[in-house]
Amino acid sequence: MKVPIRLAGRTRSVAIGLVMALVFGTAGVVVGDVINGVEVITPKHATDVTNIDILRMELKNYYGTPGAATGSAPTAGWTLPLNLDSNYAKEARSVAADGRHFLHRQADGSGKQAIILDVDDTTLTTWNYELYSNWDFNPVTNGQFVTDQLFPATPGMVRLAKRAHNLGYVVFFLTGRPQAQEGPTLGNLTHDGIGVDAGYPMPTEATTGVDGLFTKPAIGSYPAYLNKPEFCADAIAASLSCPTIRYKSGVRAYIESLGYTIVGNFGDQFSDLLGGFSQKTFKMPNPNYFLP
Repeated sequence: MKVPIRLAGRTRSVAIGLVMALVFGTAGVVVGDVINGVEVITPKHATDVTNIDILRMELKNYYGTPGAATGSAPTAGWTLPLNLDSNYAKEARSVAADGRHFLHRQADGSGKQAIILDVDDTTLTTWNYELYSNWDFNPVTNGQFVTDQLFPATPGMVRLAKRAHNLGYVVFFLTGRPQAQEGPTLGNLTHDGIGVDAGYPMPTEATTGVDGLFTKPAIGSYPAYLNKPEFCADAIAASLSCPTIRYKSGVRAYIESLGYTIVGNFGDQFSDLLGGFSQKTFKMPNPNYFLP
């Protein structure tokens, strides 16, 4: 599960809650910081900030649902299917196509090449939840969307994953969703007859007893391979949740320690991609939230 920090950015492409983090002082956000390449500023004038209501309209236009109503009503916009002709869908397919072509060029048939796929807004698109929640993340309602497996496949990404699988790549999924959500996440990604079956290939088993869908362990249950100073040791010692970059880079390092070469790493957040242990990274579009 992604618990977003929403913070303000310079451009309209950075998400809605941006101003909120500056106004209410979201933990960890300091004016003047550059967080994963995004600068947090103090606007001098109202015109330096896109009006939140205008930004909501622009996001709806980008996702191809202009005029869609927000909220939980059964007739609201969250019930609409993902618009596969939207600018969002076109951009997502373009990134996926770049990745597919790259993987085709790099394939060596060794069986030891791997790709890493994030889940939320990389392989499954959560736009319906943004409309449902009016961009106000709630772990309970979001968890129900996960349990009910309501998220559609991100445009272009099923084709990429299947192509990679056919080329001999090992396919791993790496998400910040908690281990408690592993079952419905796998069902939503693949096929179990509940909610949306996105149609991705089954993740490759990493080792005996370790499947290829890596979800975030509960505090106190981190595996030994993450208990290293460069990864999650500090968080483990303090009984805290491991920061995303350290957690995900630690998992990637573990995968490479098993003899795999991670050729492509796909994510919608910079924190999905930073920290090394992949030959190339691919940033999927997501203007709705920012996760450091």
